Amino acid sequence: MGIFLQQLVSGLALGCVYGLIALGYSFLFNAVGLINIAQGSFVMVGAFIYGVTLTNQLHLPFAVSLPVLMVGMGLFGMLCERFFFRPFKRAHLRTVLVSLVALGMLLGNLALIVWGPYPQGTKGLFGQANLQIGSVSIFYQSIFIIVATGLLLILQDYMFKRTMLGKVMRAVALDKDTAALMGVETDRAISLIFAYSSILGGIAGMLIAPFFSIDPFLQNIGFKGFGACIIGSFSSIGGAMAGGVLLGLVETLGAAYISSLYKDTIAFVLIIAFLLFRPEGLFGTRTEESGL
Repeated sequence: MGIFLQQLVSGLALGCVYGLIALGYSFLFNAVGLINIAQGSFVMVGAFIYGVTLTNQLHLPFAVSLPVLMVGMGLFGMLCERFFFRPFKRAHLRTVLVSLVALGMLLGNLALIVWGPYPQGTKGLFGQANLQIGSVSIFYQSIFIIVATGLLLILQDYMFKRTMLGKVMRAVALDKDTAALMGVETDRAISLIFAYSSILGGIAGMLIAPFFSIDPFLQNIGFKGFGACIIGSFSSIGGAMAGGVLLGLVETLGAAYISSLYKDTIAFVLIIAFLLFRPEGLFGTRTEESGL
């Protein structure tokens, strides 16, 4: 029972990270009908900035590192939108996708140049400290990830429902053409959505950095966020998060009770099963299938 509880908390923590990555995909998909293939690269950049530059090299406290990371990732997302999306927004979808693929490749190579090719680690906010309850040992970092994700979702809900900025972003995500007719500057709103998507990726990178090697290959974690959207639904914000949590739980429990060698295989089998039998996701509808 103790092992199950440990794996359950670990799976929830990993699922929360996948969910945050999935939210980045979902927001952009709803806003512009586009899947940001470079979202995993945003996670990698966030992990490098927080784990290597701000923590390992500059030794900044968390209270300083977090706002610096969020501001930096927000500006970074806006720059990516300005140079890799906006010039091609009226072009064919394939052109935009190629541009975003190029962005991901560029960021991977820039990471090699700036931070080097060797995997690096970071201690995180709590190091390797854990909470011991009888025979159950749970990393404080895992608890922190779950709590931080919950707080972020509460703040996100408040922002989108109670602030003008959030209402504008939500309006563009629902129907950018109608929003434009109502006087909303859609280009600026889409830029802000890119910034928010980038911030989510950066926070996901910050949270996962203590558990993963920080290297350019970390951008491949974006595939798990993509899979979370397939499981939950690209069109549903809550579905994207739920899909991430489910994927994290299945992957972690599968690795514990079947074999850690097949951890990724188990995750991708689940994703493929949804593609075959419920392509619209848990929270989608059949009418959305053709839109994907």
